[in-house]
Amino acid sequence: MTAYSQIKIGALVLVLAALLLFAGCTQPSPIVQTTPAPTATTAAPTVAPAAPSNETLKAEIAALAGTFASETDGNALATVLREGPNSTAFAEMLGHLKAFKESDPKIKYVYTLEQRNGTVRFIVDANYGMPDGSGYLDVYDDAPAELKTPVTVPIGVGPYTDKWGTFYSGYAPVDSGSNESVFVIGVDITA
Repeated sequence: MTAYSQIKIGALVLVLAALLLFAGCTQPSPIVQTTPAPTATTAAPTVAPAAPSNETLKAEIAALAGTFASETDGNALATVLREGPNSTAFAEMLGHLKAFKESDPKIKYVYTLEQRNGTVRFIVDANYGMPDGSGYLDVYDDAPAELKTPVTVPIGVGPYTDKWGTFYSGYAPVDSGSNESVFVIGVDITA
């Protein structure tokens, strides 16, 4: 083999090596990548969200109670109060509250209250008739302190403990058109 042929082969090897290098056909890097980069077929890594703070949780449950209250007919609650638990109005309100409860798996209890002359009473509870449900016109003796005065805007309270457990609760007024009593919807989530 002549010197000229050896130079040609050497140049050819260098050109091929340069092509392989620039085309990305090199050996894998010894550096290990701990988090894979997202591609069209893989999702970006996620980080679990931090638990909401007490104030954030109270604001969220107050907003939820406010939404439920705006969808609750205060005149129907007044009818339930007049006609009692064997009425059609009671059965309809019970179905309404059960639908609210089933709308969010975090909700433990949904109920309506009457605030009158400093006393808080249950009207309809989504768990009515169940062991953990409250009865019609049961007095809420261990109600949170925030229920000692009439609820006029949605509020979030907690955590607090009563005979049913420890909860964060949202309360919101239901417009009844009456000034004798205040109707409130309550929503509890376990603390």
